[in-house]
Amino acid sequence: MAYAPVLGLLVLLVLLAWGVQWIKRRVTPAGSGLGAELRVVSQVMLGPQQRVVVVEVNGAQGPVHLTLGVTPQHIRTLHTSNPTREATPASQASYKAVAASVDNRPTSMEATP
Repeated sequence: MAYAPVLGLLVLLVLLAWGVQWIKRRVTPAGSGLGAELRVVSQVMLGPQQRVVVVEVNGAQGPVHLTLGVTPQHIRTLHTSNPTREATPASQASYKAVAASVDNRPTSMEATP
C-alpha cells in the first residue's frame, strides 16, 4: 500500500488540471479571439449553406485579407489582398473614366461623327 499516496496525488493533479481547463472555458467568452492570429472581417450568405467570408490573417509581412468561398464540403480561396497597400491612382479614378477606358469611348458626352 505504499503506492496509495502517490496514486492519490496523481488523481489530485489530474482533477486540478481538468478544473483549470473548465474554469478557463467558463471565464473566456466563446469567439473572443484572445491570442488568435485571424479574425472574420465580413461574411455574406449566398444560400442556405454557402457563404463568402473575408478573413484577416496576421502573417510575417503584415495582415492579409483572404476571400473564402465556404460550403459544407469545401473552403476555397477566391482572392488574396494586402489591406495596408496604398490605393493606386487607377483605383481612385472615377467610374466614368474607367467605363470610358474599358469601352474605348471618349469621356465627353458629345457625339462623335
